[in-house]
Amino acid sequence: MPGFLMGPLTGFVDRMKGKGLSPASFLTQFGGGAAMAAGGGNLAVFASQVGVGNGADTTEDTLFTGSLPSNSLNIVGRELSIQAWGNITATSATKNARVYFGTTVIANIAYTLAQTGAWLIIATIVKTAANQQAVVVSSDTVVSGTLTRSVATFSPAEIDTAAIILRVTGQSSVATANTVTCNGFIPAGYN
Repeated sequence: MPGFLMGPLTGFVDRMKGKGLSPASFLTQFGGGAAMAAGGGNLAVFASQVGVGNGADTTEDTLFTGSLPSNSLNIVGRELSIQAWGNITATSATKNARVYFGTTVIANIAYTLAQTGAWLIIATIVKTAANQQAVVVSSDTVVSGTLTRSVATFSPAEIDTAAIILRVTGQSSVATANTVTCNGFIPAGYN
């Protein structure tokens, strides 16, 4: 019987070739105990060893982007996790790396003039009601060798019955390319 787990009873495990779908209500065992947890995982992985950088202009440039399909946040408690990281180089400019959830800027990393260093954003977005979300964002920045960690919470109101654009942008106040780079952007969904 395809899709029916028979391994514990018969030693035979039905193996599906290719990819299959599990409903959002599907539970998986957590560790070796009796606890059951809803599944989840990466929705996409955008990565670049050298980084994707801003253009040789002063506009806000999209470095990585993806779309969360409509109704992905269909029930209260559904969670989206976003990780993004990169580097900012020293120039005689102000530089910004921003992470967006729809039209909401959930993180804005700002470096001034000769500051340089790495940045990391980890955000958790949870649906709390129709078109309402709770967000906690943790950011780590290394500015000229000094680590700074910050945490922020807020409540955006993105329309969750429509697609929600997720993106990372970079911007410099002078027209120098690649002063803001993003090496990775990983949105993940959890039931």
